[in-house]
Amino acid sequence: MKKNSKILALLLAVAFIAFCTVSTRESKVVQAFDTEASYITIKNSTAFTLENIHVTYNGDKELEVGDIRTSSSETAEILPDDRQITEVKISGEIFNGRKFSGTFSGLVNNDTLLTVDMDEDFSLFVTSNIDNFDY
Repeated sequence: MKKNSKILALLLAVAFIAFCTVSTRESKVVQAFDTEASYITIKNSTAFTLENIHVTYNGDKELEVGDIRTSSSETAEILPDDRQITEVKISGEIFNGRKFSGTFSGLVNNDTLLTVDMDEDFSLFVTSNIDNFDY
């Protein structure tokens, strides 16, 4: 009888953990669809001015940000009708024609930050604080 009680307790614990995991994922998906962004911030962490910066969101909406000086940031204003964003792509270049781009999907809101940076070999890359969801 004790063995059956232990097995039952173990099964209940596993079921509880599974329920909590599914509940957390569902909460993040609901949060993603209820989140609105009125702007996205782009930060330049390189030693050069970023030029011809474009932000595309939700696949087909494009904003031109212009140029961002070194160690500065700019915001891309989102149109009121398009504030539920689940995908963002940024692209641009520096003075010598070197290009950068990055695509991110997940929870986009007013805290979203896209940072353009440079490696020691002058390779440009983009990072983001977007919380990615794959479910």
